[in-house]
Amino acid sequence: MPAALLSRNPRPGGRRARSPIITLMRQAALRTLLVVSERPHPWAFLRDRLDPDLVTVEWSRPAAAGRASAPWMVAGAGDDPGRLAAFAERLICWRWVGPAPAGLPAAPARCPDWQELAAVAEGALAARVAGIRLAPGCGLVLPDGAYLPRTAGLEALLAAHPEGLSLGPPTARLRAAGGRVAALLRRHGLPLDVAWSGARLTLTEDAGGRAA
Repeated sequence: MPAALLSRNPRPGGRRARSPIITLMRQAALRTLLVVSERPHPWAFLRDRLDPDLVTVEWSRPAAAGRASAPWMVAGAGDDPGRLAAFAERLICWRWVGPAPAGLPAAPARCPDWQELAAVAEGALAARVAGIRLAPGCGLVLPDGAYLPRTAGLEALLAAHPEGLSLGPPTARLRAAGGRVAALLRRHGLPLDVAWSGARLTLTEDAGGRAA
């Protein structure tokens, strides 16, 4: 693996074996938090802080960031936007330590330090809205306990609730991504909807009263 893109490795001494359910859920593309910084220290800190069953922490220097697959959350620092424009039309949570550089695809929520960002990420991983929560690895657990795969956009919106996702200009591709989330919610009868407000996309309580 290139030095500029590191994934979480098992901690020294090993960890408990994953359950068969967790193994099944993790067979699809994993939920990732991409740390973008010149040095890997923030990656190591978050790697050891966040629950590895819920998120894989990766690291990239700004210049190589666009090579990564689209993450669930970007957590960055510094004044170089690098190649993050590659994620301009994806539903992603954006977080930044200190002043954010010009040229990012979206205005990130700012954190004063990595301790605060870690706390924000922990809260996002534990988010529960209308009985929906993040499943291990990827996907969602529905109110009845069923597992719903292939839900990357909804996972990002869930993590950003109630403030919503700060995105770039709502292009046709972004609006289509939001439309797919809305269709997913309708298809599964979940009491939520999505709403645009400028360049922000949020989860809202559904006035139609679909049962959870």
